[in-house]
Amino acid sequence: MLKEFGHLYSDDIRSEAERQFGLARAGSIPLRGSHSYVFDYPGEDRSVILKITHSSHRQFQQIMGEIDFTDYLAANGVNVSRAIPSPGGKLVETMEADTGYFLATAYEKAPGALVDWCEWTPELFEQWGALIGTMHAFSKSYKPSDESIRRGHWHENRDWHLETSVPGSREAIRRKGQRIKDWLLSLPTERNSYGLIHSDLHQWNMLYDGREIWPIDFDNLHYDWFLSDFTTVIINAVICQAHCFQEGDYDSWTGGSRMDSAEFLDYFMDPFLSGYKSENTLAPVWIGRLPRFLSRHYFTFYIDSLWDPEFIHLPEDKQAADFPWRTLRQMEDEVRNDFWEQFDFRRFV
Repeated sequence: MLKEFGHLYSDDIRSEAERQFGLARAGSIPLRGSHSYVFDYPGEDRSVILKITHSSHRQFQQIMGEIDFTDYLAANGVNVSRAIPSPGGKLVETMEADTGYFLATAYEKAPGALVDWCEWTPELFEQWGALIGTMHAFSKSYKPSDESIRRGHWHENRDWHLETSVPGSREAIRRKGQRIKDWLLSLPTERNSYGLIHSDLHQWNMLYDGREIWPIDFDNLHYDWFLSDFTTVIINAVICQAHCFQEGDYDSWTGGSRMDSAEFLDYFMDPFLSGYKSENTLAPVWIGRLPRFLSRHYFTFYIDSLWDPEFIHLPEDKQAADFPWRTLRQMEDEVRNDFWEQFDFRRFV
């Protein structure tokens, strides 16, 4: 996504954002971001994370909606980082660009660090599920402080504008997407199964402080079925598990034993769902729908890859060199053949 507005960004934009939030660049650390420029400003009393994104990705009201929800979670005891107002009293500062504008937000830095795959354990999976269950439970009672900052619904995402998101040369994929969309629109959206979700709480968007998980990056916050928060976690965990095991890179999370993907799902889902059920109740019928929801998520994953100009022009060995370790052709084949529907989740009900 940064590629879409990178030509508008400059060091002057960062300097202005730092000035507005009273941050000194000396000692700061650039961090990796998919949709924002992100920087860490370590401090003795408090470390600050600065995020800068363009209005073509998020509008001012959308970012205020993100802050509103994370503040609500924090007020209810959930481990989330709060936004920090600028010295001028604003939670979001804006900077004009040649086209559109940039928005800057500062957050308290969450404690902890990413958890290496070799250190995953069933206890971590249980905490992961419990955290998502807690956020879903609070989502049921959440109301935006102002209707103008209410976040959007899943079908408003550009991936689901199928006439423009899927190239005409891939008509079969477009028809597949339409079938998925029609099925989703037929599902109930009552408060016990549908609400505001993080939607991107994979292993790179959570920090572990040795005791508890801290979720980060609520940029993709939107209204969706609660089950959709499961799919991000499962797809990323299973893909990484398969790759790590292929490379011989595994340790405490499996007791040193090799597992295929189906065996790993048992190992992962039992503690994950146990944690989730300790904080929120989801009707068993939804667990049975997980394969189709996984196919739905993977469809959007493929569409996003299809629109990455750098990725699609790489030779296949380069395409498969980084996560998800698949070529575009492999991903399209998996979408066409419903790769994720080979897994039976009814045993977890």
